[in-house]
Amino acid sequence: MRRFISLKLFKKAYTATHNEISTSLLILAVTTFVFTIIMWLAERSVNDAYTLFDALVWVITKYVEDPADITTPPVTILGQVVGTLVGILGIAIFAVPAGLIGSGLLDAMSQEKHEEEVKTNSERLYKRFRRIAQSSSWFFNERGRKETLKYVPRFRTMEHIIVKTGMNSDDIIEAVNNCPNMRLMNLAATKRNEEKAKDELVVTHFPLNREYGCVVDRASDVTIVAPAAVTELGTGSFAFSLAAMGGFNYVSKELTPNPDDPFGFYSMQKSKLSLIGDDDMKAQVEAQALHFIDDLNQLKARSIANGRRHWFIFLLGTTKSTECQLHLWRLATDNDNRLAKIDVGVTKYGSTVVAEDEPKLQSIYNTVKSKMSEHMVDVNSVTQPIAVCLDNNNLLKSVLPSNIMCRMGGGEDCNTLTMRMGYEILVYSNSHLLVAKDIADTIKSVIEPEREIPAEAVKCFMEEGDSYADNYGECVVFERDTEKLQKMLEQYGKETLRRYKGCELK
Repeated sequence: MRRFISLKLFKKAYTATHNEISTSLLILAVTTFVFTIIMWLAERSVNDAYTLFDALVWVITKYVEDPADITTPPVTILGQVVGTLVGILGIAIFAVPAGLIGSGLLDAMSQEKHEEEVKTNSERLYKRFRRIAQSSSWFFNERGRKETLKYVPRFRTMEHIIVKTGMNSDDIIEAVNNCPNMRLMNLAATKRNEEKAKDELVVTHFPLNREYGCVVDRASDVTIVAPAAVTELGTGSFAFSLAAMGGFNYVSKELTPNPDDPFGFYSMQKSKLSLIGDDDMKAQVEAQALHFIDDLNQLKARSIANGRRHWFIFLLGTTKSTECQLHLWRLATDNDNRLAKIDVGVTKYGSTVVAEDEPKLQSIYNTVKSKMSEHMVDVNSVTQPIAVCLDNNNLLKSVLPSNIMCRMGGGEDCNTLTMRMGYEILVYSNSHLLVAKDIADTIKSVIEPEREIPAEAVKCFMEEGDSYADNYGECVVFERDTEKLQKMLEQYGKETLRRYKGCELK
C-alpha cells in the first residue's frame, strides 16, 4: 500500500511538473546539438578523420561519464572549452529534473494533506445535517401515541458550523465546494424588501441523484416538484418532506451548469437560452431541461397507463405574500380555448386542472384552507394565520404555454397546481413540518385515499438518520461519497447530452 501511495504521489509530482521537465529536455537537446556542431567544426580543423558522430558521442557520453575510452577527446582550445561547458551541463541534467520532481513531490504531498483536510471537513459538515426531531411538530398517531416529526435541517448558518466544528469560513466554503450536494445561499434573499436584510451566508444540503437534481419515484399518482430549489431556499426541503409524508413522488432542480442561472425550470422560456453565451453550456442547460421534462412525463405516463390522472404540484417560494402565506395557483393563458375557463374579474383564464377533477381540487382547497387557519406565523412582527384565502388570483398572473404547468399538459391529460409559499413558512417557521403534514394528509385523502405510504418514505420523517445518505429504497440511494457523486454527475451529464443531442426545447 505504501508503494502504491508513493507511486501515486510520484505520478502527481510528474503530472504537475511535466511541462517544466519537457521544456528543460528541449533546451538540453538544442544545447547538445549546438555543442556537437561547435565541437565537430573545431576538431575537424586539426583532424580530418573526426566526424560529426564522434562529436555527438563525446558530448552525450560526457554527460554521464568520462568519454576518453570511447572516442577521441578534444585537442583544440575551442573543443576543450566546449567539453568543459558540457561537463557543467551534465550536472544540470540531473539537478534540474530532480529539483523539479522534488518540488513537485512536496507540492503533491501538501496537496494530498490538504485534500484529506477538505474531506474531513466535508464529513464534519454532513454531521451537521443529520435528521433531527422538530420539537414543535409533535402529534398523536392513530393509536393515541405521541410522536415527533424528523427532518434534515433546512440550512446551517456559518456561525453555527464554526462553533460546532471549529472550522473557519474559508474551510467551510472549501468543504461546501467539495460536496456536490451542498451549496451556499444568502438568507437575505428570503427577506422582504422593507426589512432591508443584510447578507448572511448559510449552507444547505440536498438529495442528489440526477445531473440536474433529484428524482424519487414512489409509484404515486402525485408528484411534488421543486423546480427552483437551486435558487429558492427552503423549497426543496419543504417539498421533500411533503412528498415523504404523503408517499408521493419527488422531483427537484438542485444544480445548474450556468452559475448566472438565467434559465429556470418553472417558466422554461426558450428565448432565455439565448442569454447563455457559451454554446457548450447552453447545450448542457437545454439537455438538463429536456431530461427534467422527460422524467416528469414518465411519472405521468404510468398513471395514464393505469387509467388514472396524474397530479403535479409545483412548489415555489415568495416574499410578496402578506395576509396569505400559501396560494394554490392554476391560471393559464389559453388562446386556443383548450382548457376549462376560470373567471377572474372580467378576465377569463384557462385552468390547469381538468374540469372533471375540479371537485377534488375544491375539496383539497377547502380542507387546506381550514387547516392553515389553525397554523400561526409571524409576518412583519405580527402573528397571524398562515392563510385566510388560497387563491388570490388578482395578485398572481396567468402562466404562459412555456410554463412547466402547461408543458406537462395541465388541464388536458393531467392536473397541475403551483403552491406559492412565503419564506416565513419555508425558512423561519418552527412548525413547518406540521404544515407539510396537514397538506400531505389532505392531498392523499382526496387523490390516493387507499394507498399506503411506503416504509422508506415514512423513514424520512419518522426516524433519525444520516441526512440524505440513507437508502430510501432499492432504486434510490443518495450517495454521500464526494468522488462517487462527482463521477455520477459527470456520467449522467454525458448521457443526457448524448441522449438529447439534436433535440430542442420547444
